[in-house]
Parts: sequence; structure tokens; C-alpha cells
Amino acid sequence: MYDAKLPCNMPANSVEEELAELAALVEEAERLGFDPWPPEKPDRPWAKWALGSFMIIMMLSAVSKVLFRFVST
Repeated sequence: MYDAKLPCNMPANSVEEELAELAALVEEAERLGFDPWPPEKPDRPWAKWALGSFMIIMMLSAVSKVLFRFVST
């Protein structure tokens, strides 16, 4: 586990050491009241609808500009 206060910070030499460090981090986070794996949030389709609506408006705007050039000349 990395700690800036320790005089010697060496990376893990094996997978087992790395897993032990990660387990210690998770244990410490849970002890402090943090949830390392919060529940997944439900899907919100409004972002897709907003982006799609914006793209349609932009395409209609571009097409209308091109068509207006042909009509006005």
C-alpha cells in the first residue's frame, strides 16, 4: 500500500502482494465508511433523447441553409 509518510515505498513484486495491498485498501475504506462498490444507477434515457434531438435540429438547420441558398439565387 502506498503511503507518503513511509520512508520506503516499493511496488509489489508479485500478484499476491498486489492483491493483499488492494484487500487492505478495501478493508480500510469499508472501516472508514466508504462503499468501494456502490450500487449501479438506473439508466436514464433522457440524455440519448436530448442528444438525438440536438443532432436532428442541427441537421435540419444545415439542410435548410443549403436549400435557402438555392432558392435565394
